[in-house]
Amino acid sequence: MAVQSVMPNLYSADVHRAVAFYRDLLGGTQTFQHPAAGPAEHVELRLGDITIAISSRQAVQAEGMPAPTAGNPMELVLGCDSADDTVAALRAAGTPVLQEPYSHFSGHRRAYVADPDGNWIVVASKER
Repeated sequence: MAVQSVMPNLYSADVHRAVAFYRDLLGGTQTFQHPAAGPAEHVELRLGDITIAISSRQAVQAEGMPAPTAGNPMELVLGCDSADDTVAALRAAGTPVLQEPYSHFSGHRRAYVADPDGNWIVVASKER
């Protein structure tokens, strides 16, 4: 058996707000929404080479799972041209910056920001 693809699914208290963050601030392209009309319970967005999903916390309970809670069990690592410029733009839009850009041992500039639900986002670029 081989895994064919990976799609992180983030649970959100406000799907519309989370979609706006990933679409409008990070340049994602929406590829799917359920239901197709009205308030979304599940949205998929293409970011670079991957697709991420954002689902309402309430919708997951309809699948027989317990309600997700806020926390940081994972992080998304987003590659970009300039971590410094991306963080500056996100800060200007009101995004919380958890850690300012710094030189990482991997040869990248890295920073941490939080999406509207508090999920950690690593913004990384090659060291200039």
